[in-house]
Amino acid sequence: MIVKITYDDQRLDIFDTAAFTASIPFGKDCLLANFEVRFDLLGDDGLWVAAHSYQADKSVRQEEGSIPVARRKRGWRFLLATAEELEHVELVVVDGEAIIKRVLGELVDLQAFDEAAYECTGSSSKGLHERIADLHGYLSKVKAPGQVEVPGIPDSVLEKVLNMQSKLNNADDDEEDWGDVNEIGW
Repeated sequence: MIVKITYDDQRLDIFDTAAFTASIPFGKDCLLANFEVRFDLLGDDGLWVAAHSYQADKSVRQEEGSIPVARRKRGWRFLLATAEELEHVELVVVDGEAIIKRVLGELVDLQAFDEAAYECTGSSSKGLHERIADLHGYLSKVKAPGQVEVPGIPDSVLEKVLNMQSKLNNADDDEEDWGDVNEIGW
């Protein structure tokens, strides 16, 4: 897994879980590695990745006719960006997928947003601001008033996006309407 963090000063941190210092960091009985990027700790503790391993259980292997079992063994946590550094993070990419992005001054959870947007409004080639407004519009129609929250998008970002979209829509309404005129009639 490769995690890339871009900062507002153009600094780029790249973390590669395949490039451990030791050739076998979990020992010779490791059958599977599990890496978790801990976005749930962002506000409190920074951005962490935890590395766990699944170790072969030798006692199960010895029983005749049984299927061998590998149990998870909790491993290490690695700090990728401190809470203070997060104030300067512009983008977090995990294995080529943008997961967190700074939008209108705040970090948004693109993974949570994209999952909800795809489920509710489908895939789209629109820009992020327009997609946020579209998802809000959809959720406003299916949820009770006051219960509309766009997953992954802080309320302050949502408010700014909706104001911008409203201004853009009003600007479109102000354009002169030429009616149903085609080139042939000119």
